[in-house]
Amino acid sequence: MKTLIYEIIAAAGTIESAGNRILKPFGLTPMTFNILNVLSERPLSQREIGDRIIVAASSITFQVRQLQKKGLIQRRRADARTWQVSLTPLGADTRRRAERRMDEVIGQIRIEPGLVANAESALREVRRHLPVLV
Repeated sequence: MKTLIYEIIAAAGTIESAGNRILKPFGLTPMTFNILNVLSERPLSQREIGDRIIVAASSITFQVRQLQKKGLIQRRRADARTWQVSLTPLGADTRRRAERRMDEVIGQIRIEPGLVANAESALREVRRHLPVLV
């Protein structure tokens, strides 16, 4: 189990590094790409964005402001305390182009389907157990 967790941590670092290189031409990071992805489904509050991608509210606020400055998202007051965040047309286009590039790279990774299924099951179990233990 310990080696599985260590491999997950190492893989996460490798994936984040590759993600940074892939997404840089689009002016995105893995986190901002994730934000655009969750907003592609529907507008969300900043709290809902943080809950969906599991990031602290302060980080979401900073990233949302950066994306807003780039014209990729817009914020509107839903009520006195809540911002509703949605993609702009430029944000939707940027997300689609970045996703296509990510798909091209991911499509070049060749792993036996059985191994993928086992890894997905193992990762679900880790995600199920760790929050209860920590």
